[in-house]
Amino acid sequence: MDAEIRDVDYSSAHEAAQNVCSGVYEQIPVDLHDLVHDAVMAGYAYALRDLTAGKLDDRVRERSDWLD
Repeated sequence: MDAEIRDVDYSSAHEAAQNVCSGVYEQIPVDLHDLVHDAVMAGYAYALRDLTAGKLDDRVRERSDWLD
């Protein structure tokens, strides 16, 4: 899965995955740690890619209106 992550997004995706997975690792088998970490990284990286491309602009604006 790492091959699909752009270099510019790798560090942020890795840090996000570490944060998310730190609370999950104790609950899943050790042999799944890398798989779960890579899946979270991929999801975060794709979300960053969509944000950069403007694909989520309408959703972000809509949700920010809820906060006002």
